Amino acid sequence: MLAVALLLPLHALAAETAPAVVPPVAVTPAKAVPVAAAIPAPTAQKVATLPPMKFLSSLAGDEVFTVLKADPALAALDKELAGSPLSLIVTHTVRPTAAGTATGLLSAVLSGGTLGIIPVVTNDRLVIRYEVLLNGKTVTTYNFERTATRAQNLWTMGTQGDDGLGKAGLEWLKTTAVEVAAKLPNDPAMLAVRDEIDFYFAPTAVKAVAGASK
Repeated sequence: MLAVALLLPLHALAAETAPAVVPPVAVTPAKAVPVAAAIPAPTAQKVATLPPMKFLSSLAGDEVFTVLKADPALAALDKELAGSPLSLIVTHTVRPTAAGTATGLLSAVLSGGTLGIIPVVTNDRLVIRYEVLLNGKTVTTYNFERTATRAQNLWTMGTQGDDGLGKAGLEWLKTTAVEVAAKLPNDPAMLAVRDEIDFYFAPTAVKAVAGASK
């Protein structure tokens, strides 16, 4: 009896310190989602290609033409498209500002009197106009304006190959071409002309006629 009495406290202590047994919990595995299904593939946007147009420019024609034609929508732009009813014409006007007229005259006199040591200072307003014509009638226009002051050497004026714009002016002109290239494919007037041309001269029909004639 004494042994039993001594063993009872030990048995109770073991029961208190024994860890509780937790029954396992069933875990449902998460359903794997394919990566391709989780991330939708981006849809390719169709480029609104514009009809062939003859290109003409009164200022830095090569530079402007290169920028415009680099855009896929204007890939059909051509300098030698004779007889084209559709044309993109770039013109410019240069007008001295009120302050620039007086400054230019004074600097020209001083430059001539010092044999070109003093530069000729000009302050002009340059206006660039992009105009699309269909059979001589205006379809759409874009105008850009820039006022700038320049100091030029009397003997090198007009010999830098920048049409008198200067490096900064030529770079600005290129930015106007970039803007026009971005706007023309979304211009409602241009899209209406394109749709009308496609209606009467469907590209598929033209290709079929060209293939039959071979």
